[in-house]
Amino acid sequence: MSRSTKQSTLMTETPIRMCTPPYAEIVDECTKYICVNNQLILFNKSQSCPFTAEPPNCGLLGFAVLVNGDKCCPKWDCPCRCSMFPDLNVITFDGDSFAIFKAASYIVTQLPNETLSVLIRECPADSEIPLIWNFTNLCLVSLNITHKSNHVVINRLQRRLYVNSRYAKPRFKKYGFEIYDTGNMYLIRSPAGLKVQWYHSTGMMVIDTDSSGSKLPTMGLCGFCDGDITNDLTLPNGTILGVSKDPTMFIDSWQVPNTTSYVSYSRRREHNCSTSDCSRCLAMLEDNTFTPCHTFMPPSTFCEVWVRDSEYVNNQCVALAAYVASCHKFSICIEWRRPDYCPFVCPGTLSYQACLPACTSQSCPNHDSDSNPDHCSGLTEGCVCPKGTLLHRPYSALCIPTEKCACTDSSGVPRAHGEVWKASKDGCCMYRCDNDTIVPVEYNCSSMPAPVCHRTGEMIISMSDDTSCCPHKVCVCNQSLCDHFPPECKYGEKLVSYYRPDSCCPDYVCECDPELCESEIPTCREDQTLLATRANGSCCLAHICMCSSCVEMPPSCQDGEVLSVDRNSTDRCCPSYQCVCEPYRCPQLSCLVGMSVVSVSSPNVCCPNQTCECTCEKVISPKCSLGEAAQLDWAFLSDPQNQCACKRYKCVREAVCVFGERGLLRPGQTLVEHGDDGLCYSRHCSQVLDPMSGFYLLRTSTVNCSGHCQPNQIYVPPKDQSTCCGVCKNISCLYQHENGTIGLYK
Repeated sequence: MSRSTKQSTLMTETPIRMCTPPYAEIVDECTKYICVNNQLILFNKSQSCPFTAEPPNCGLLGFAVLVNGDKCCPKWDCPCRCSMFPDLNVITFDGDSFAIFKAASYIVTQLPNETLSVLIRECPADSEIPLIWNFTNLCLVSLNITHKSNHVVINRLQRRLYVNSRYAKPRFKKYGFEIYDTGNMYLIRSPAGLKVQWYHSTGMMVIDTDSSGSKLPTMGLCGFCDGDITNDLTLPNGTILGVSKDPTMFIDSWQVPNTTSYVSYSRRREHNCSTSDCSRCLAMLEDNTFTPCHTFMPPSTFCEVWVRDSEYVNNQCVALAAYVASCHKFSICIEWRRPDYCPFVCPGTLSYQACLPACTSQSCPNHDSDSNPDHCSGLTEGCVCPKGTLLHRPYSALCIPTEKCACTDSSGVPRAHGEVWKASKDGCCMYRCDNDTIVPVEYNCSSMPAPVCHRTGEMIISMSDDTSCCPHKVCVCNQSLCDHFPPECKYGEKLVSYYRPDSCCPDYVCECDPELCESEIPTCREDQTLLATRANGSCCLAHICMCSSCVEMPPSCQDGEVLSVDRNSTDRCCPSYQCVCEPYRCPQLSCLVGMSVVSVSSPNVCCPNQTCECTCEKVISPKCSLGEAAQLDWAFLSDPQNQCACKRYKCVREAVCVFGERGLLRPGQTLVEHGDDGLCYSRHCSQVLDPMSGFYLLRTSTVNCSGHCQPNQIYVPPKDQSTCCGVCKNISCLYQHENGTIGLYK
């Protein structure tokens, strides 16, 4: 194939336009003109993709997802999407299928730090349940998501959300969770990246990994999310159950222990459409009603699931409900039910609707919740409010007229504009809805008479009863107004109160009660005496052991000693005392400057004898810096505190100039330094005192000695280092030419 022929497969030719390479014109983000052989050729990137740009048909998994974000060369892949149909048939992440037939709790998806489980129970027959189930006898009741220490439970039948055991309202956004009730389904996003759609009316649940770039390491009933159907039935211990094997062992392995409440029959049939007759299924789906979905959900694909499920084979309504639920993933609306064929029975006044938008619902405007959730699509069938009514809240199953959206009272009951209602059982607390605002309605109780209280300690209080909305005022006793408080009775006494007809305040007295006395006679030691007494007029006799007076007096302690009791005699009436020496208690002698304390210990004396002696050698003299001289400190020598006449020196600055750390110059002295570059540095110590430093000012000057030499001379430094500049020595002759130029000659 020639080069031009190859280019024709990638480029669409247009009328010839001449150009000079390199040249390009951008048409849009996928198309541009490029210059080839001096001609402009239209190049379309979408026609040269290394892979198929059309999305694949993923069948039971639903729409394919874009994994590279390239609009010109989009790369598609089947999603990691697990579905649990209303009849509890499960489609795993990679497309395998099985049916749950036991009422228990199951781990559906498990990640390293997150677990999603469901509770399956027998469908309730109570008429108060808002929906009547007509699929099988088992229902998906609640969803349980645990992420690290946070726990979320959603009960679909009660329409209740609990976060860490506390009730919460959708929309809930905290701890990485986002939970939204659209009115037709729950939409849940977990911290680990799972997205769950759980439909209210049917109970169908769809779980996505919500990750287009990488596969999450999932385990559980939904299987591995890796595109390989052969390893989806993996047990918790890592054992893989073959695709053709009975999945009962796999289902039981992911069941939460000790949660089974009911066991039905296994729906598994070891058949497939290659070896068994699927004509009934194909004929059932060939009806024109289901034709719009055939492109997205081929009948042959669904019939492979049908032939393996006895419930689908025996119950056409259950099978068609599962097929239509698969079509709803592609937003394909199919109206197939009739009152006499597979009816969907709705409770009360609710009416059936074949195709409901899963992400929105007709409800009152609510400023407390967000708008429609992002990245949400799909249809569902279910029950809706009667004509002329709408949901009070998306997360509520209450249908109300439009005018009832004006107000919502504290109990959550909707109210119309101008409506007055009672907020208490007695009907006395009333409110009115006024222009979307709730205002209180008060009773006028100003005409109620007040009684006159005559007894001491009485007060007027208002008491309500069931006969009137205004409180009745009555006189009642309030002993907190009494001046007399009950006395504190002694041991063996009891408190007795008496009341008078003209007072609410009691009179208190303490009376003896021998039954309150406890007669216990102690056993005294040999150094004690038993005595019986009534202390402070008590009613009861008290027996005590008394000690006699001690003859031996405690010793007198000296300085540094503390009086201590002998531990072996603490339980005696007269304990033994002794003086214990504690040196840190001894007084410390303070000496004058130039003197030190000298301690002399003596036997049998706790504190040593202290005297002050001269120690002039310990007086510290300063270390003087450059330019300073040590001078005797006469003030210190004549200080009365210096009784030892110790000498101390201080640093005094001399009359010099300080040249950094290099040395000193006396006033009038000059230091000359010669540089290799012919510069002469002269530093002269002046007679002017610098008040900042305390030294004389050092004046510095610089002379360029070599700058005085002619071009035919060289500079020779002086032999006398005290002289600043040397001499210029001739090394050649200068000659001026007729044209004015100057030359050098030896």
